Amino acid sequence: MRSTFLPALLAAGALGAGLLTTVPGASPAATGVAAAPTAAPTVATTAPAAKAVTGLVAGEPTAVSGKARHRGTVVLQRQAGKRWVQVAQRRTDRSRRYVFRFGAPAATTTYRVVAAKKVRKKRWVSKPRVVRVTPQRGTVTVPAATQARTRLPATVAFTPARPGRPVQLQARVGSGAWRTVATARQDARGGAVVVVEPAATTSYRAVTTGWHGAVAATSVTRAITVRAPRTEPWVTGYYAGWFWNSWYDPEDVDLTAMTHLVFGRVAPGGGGLGGEPGDVELGAVSAQEGPLSWAPYDGRSVEDYLVDEAHAAGTEALLMLGGDGLDGRGFVLSTADAVRPRFVENVVDYLVAHDYDGVDLDWENCFGGSEDECGEDITAAESHRRLFALILEIRAEMATRPRYATDPGLITFPGYAQATKWLEPGDRVEQWRADTALLVDQYNLMSYGIGTTWFGAGWDSWFSGALDGEDRAGHPYSIDSSIDAYVATGVPRERIGMGIGFYGVYYGPTITGPRQDLGGNDVYEIQDAALAWSRLEEMGYLSHGELQWDEEASSTYRTYDEEYGEAGFVPESDPNRNPAGFLSYEDERSIAAKGAYTRETGLGGTIIWVLNYGARPNGDNPLLDQVKESFLQR
Repeated sequence: MRSTFLPALLAAGALGAGLLTTVPGASPAATGVAAAPTAAPTVATTAPAAKAVTGLVAGEPTAVSGKARHRGTVVLQRQAGKRWVQVAQRRTDRSRRYVFRFGAPAATTTYRVVAAKKVRKKRWVSKPRVVRVTPQRGTVTVPAATQARTRLPATVAFTPARPGRPVQLQARVGSGAWRTVATARQDARGGAVVVVEPAATTSYRAVTTGWHGAVAATSVTRAITVRAPRTEPWVTGYYAGWFWNSWYDPEDVDLTAMTHLVFGRVAPGGGGLGGEPGDVELGAVSAQEGPLSWAPYDGRSVEDYLVDEAHAAGTEALLMLGGDGLDGRGFVLSTADAVRPRFVENVVDYLVAHDYDGVDLDWENCFGGSEDECGEDITAAESHRRLFALILEIRAEMATRPRYATDPGLITFPGYAQATKWLEPGDRVEQWRADTALLVDQYNLMSYGIGTTWFGAGWDSWFSGALDGEDRAGHPYSIDSSIDAYVATGVPRERIGMGIGFYGVYYGPTITGPRQDLGGNDVYEIQDAALAWSRLEEMGYLSHGELQWDEEASSTYRTYDEEYGEAGFVPESDPNRNPAGFLSYEDERSIAAKGAYTRETGLGGTIIWVLNYGARPNGDNPLLDQVKESFLQR
């Protein structure tokens, strides 16, 4: 005997004498199905051991068929304890064949077919068959908590899978009624992913509707707690792990001066650090390998030491994934649909292995580009789709791990400040940027260095990290106008962070201050490590020239024309450097202004790029001390 779909069964010629076949997928027919069970007649023969049929869920159409010993009326029976109860009866055809069609029962049931009348004092009975019904089970996996107006993945899974079967995600706030908030269809594994955006603590459940006879099924219920807004700004500081043994010892970092430490870094395979797409490549190898036997590491790597120390200080630890340069290429190749599942799993495996609280997703370029640049020809729309999928799938994967069961993993993203002259109508940012911000926990602007300045004809000299004072022509960048543009596009102000660069930028000696036309300037120095605050101090940039303050931009700067004229300032320790005429950088006064702005306007917080750049050789970090005081008031 065999169990299969009816067309295949008929094609195989498997219907024979005495055969009882359960056929999933056969269309039910009203003819021959009894309205109510009755007691079965006594059967004189003993049936052989029952065989099982699997793969059905309650209500799905099935059939039992076979060939009786004699023509006439036959009865379909089901076993109920020690008794057999009639289900239906019908007559065989001229070839003694019969088919009973019906919906699968609610639970596993044994059936048989018997002749209605005895022949020569014996009643014919078929071999019994167990129709094994698989219970329908559903789950919804969501992060346990979030902040309001964050778009989150709700991962639905039903077993057994029925590809194409409709699924509804339903939501309930408090004791209110359930309402459908999203619809989808089961994939080949019975799964579906939908996006939710809870405004308050909300319970969710999934319902897979009645389909091809199968009865509807409802999943277990899961809740997303919407946390109260933060009462203090965040300070998210990047530690450049590749400098650990030469610039800012890990044990010197004041981890109470920040709410989040970002350890740099790893990168997607196929990008700037090599490897295969989907791999996670180490970017601070000596800080990530180990263990180190001496104090204070005591058998840990530098990376694990900093994560442990951050947690001991009450600071959350994030992993920097990616960066500028060829890492955009790595992201493009690692987020192709065929590769992305492995990449997501590798990323989350790394987070769990090193006890991170989340990931800082630094996909900064290749949002559209050529194969030479990005590894494949990719449109902007396709790269945005892959970015959104990556964020949702990392969050969904984190939600399945015990490490993040009660304290969900965080995702942060560094975006760009926006030039006023390139904004969308209504002074809005491009929609994909706002959509990204609504998918993450922090959306921080890289509002420093090349992110707020430029050079060449049509541009003016301007500040790294100007708080205000932009125009729509030669100096179109400021932190305030960029934040306003994101808010105008629907991003909550408290989701956005500004950026503070612990380094400077400078123009050549023909430029003697801000807002000057750059048409004749041929010096524009922006390399962050070479212009780190501590190096500017060591080389004399901060002890020469004239210290000045721009009230409109809330920015500190130095000019060197009065002291050095057309020659500009060149440090004695590095005479091959290009001369400086106008230097923009952060100091205690500009940081205090940014902290006051953040607290007064309800901005989310700030990032620092990078902590190492503010560190003196003795481990002091005056800029970090000022951030701690101005933003956290500690």
